[in-house]
Amino acid sequence: MNNATVNVALPQMMTAYSLSLDEAQWVITAYMIAGATLVPTVGWLGSRFGNRTIFLVSLGAFVVSSGLCGLAWNGPSLVIFRVLQGLGGGPITPMAMVFLVSVFPAHQRGLAMGLYGMGMSFGPALGPVLGGYVTEYLSWRMIFFMNVVPGVLCLALVFLVIPKVQETVQRSLDLAGLVTLVVFLVSLLVALSQGHREGWDAPYIQRLFVIAAVAFVAFVAIELSRQEPLVELRLYKNVAFTMISVAVLLNSMCGWGSGFLQTILLQRLLDYTPAQAGFVILPGALGMACMTLLAGRLTDKLDRRYVVLFGLGMFIVTSYWFSFLTLDKPMSWMLWMTAWRYVSMGFLFTPMNTAALAALPPEKMRMGSGLITITQQGIGGTISIAGLTTILQHRTAYHATMLDQHQSLSLLGMGEFLAPVRDFVNRAGAIGAAVDAQALEALRQYLEQQATVAAYQDCFILLAALGVLMVPLVCFLRR
Repeated sequence: MNNATVNVALPQMMTAYSLSLDEAQWVITAYMIAGATLVPTVGWLGSRFGNRTIFLVSLGAFVVSSGLCGLAWNGPSLVIFRVLQGLGGGPITPMAMVFLVSVFPAHQRGLAMGLYGMGMSFGPALGPVLGGYVTEYLSWRMIFFMNVVPGVLCLALVFLVIPKVQETVQRSLDLAGLVTLVVFLVSLLVALSQGHREGWDAPYIQRLFVIAAVAFVAFVAIELSRQEPLVELRLYKNVAFTMISVAVLLNSMCGWGSGFLQTILLQRLLDYTPAQAGFVILPGALGMACMTLLAGRLTDKLDRRYVVLFGLGMFIVTSYWFSFLTLDKPMSWMLWMTAWRYVSMGFLFTPMNTAALAALPPEKMRMGSGLITITQQGIGGTISIAGLTTILQHRTAYHATMLDQHQSLSLLGMGEFLAPVRDFVNRAGAIGAAVDAQALEALRQYLEQQATVAAYQDCFILLAALGVLMVPLVCFLRR
């Protein structure tokens, strides 16, 4: 729910703190980066302090930092508090998956993951509506304060339900591996997030990529030489796990990227209110929650490759249909397209995560869960948001240039081209010299909108192409 409400309220945060799109994306990517850096330590922390203790501490940090986000006084303070929130939220997903896999037998894990996925889906279903309503009628700060009460309830339930178990064998902390991994992840993700803003050939960005490359080589060398590594890279010798991880990466890029694009599209281009944007997303999110449970059940009964291929085909088709977006599309069209996209994602999450963990022995599941979480919420999400932001801006500039050239090459003179616009401005009440100025401004806004629509169409075509790339990887999913 937190992620969904932040997406809906992002345009209001941009207005409140005068943030550009480049700066606003840090509200999302800072959370992802912080969560990704802490996830690899879940294995060591769990063996050292116990799974329940780590889960409670993570939840507590998430709840407290949510309140701090609501109290943020400017853009940088909000990003800092989102970093703290990410540090708390990062370990929650892998730990929850570990609890489920360790409790349920193999023939029921698909259903268990489906129930878990349904719970995760109800957050995005409830989040946009609640987030849109409180953002429009109260304040965007309420989207963070809303986390506090259910967060405290979760703390109480974890304390009462999950037994406290201390592992007899405690792993040592691979400090060198942790440092090199954090340097690699932070350098890479910051470079990806800032590259389109600073320029990919800027010395600052190039230095970040060099640091990331050196840290990655050092990290791999350190991990392969340790008896108790921070990250068990040897898991990637398992071809099935590796291929499924690649598919999970592409799937997370599609999910995060399409959600980010749609949020900005609805409120910034189509001028939907936050509440309207939330209600557009609601039917699809509810459908995803139901389909996630159904997909989990089907995974226990059928070959999971058929389930994934069905969802993947639906996602590819809906992404392609989204490329026919125009400014005059009715809200009903947006609602149906959004619903089909969300439903398709419901058929992908459960089978992929179940297949990834099923490819590993029981003692490696916590490590594998952490790696999948880094892939989904850290690397995949950051790459997709940063990449699509770059592509959207570049394609908008490209289409604007093409429209300008087309206008320049038109057989109509500028006077003839502006004549109907002047008539419209005149009927609106403008007089004298203001007519030409307002006509030129109206024409500029129109061309800018058309260029932006064309850029969104290109981005959705790219998402459909990513879906096509996932198809060959599905064959590595086992029944």
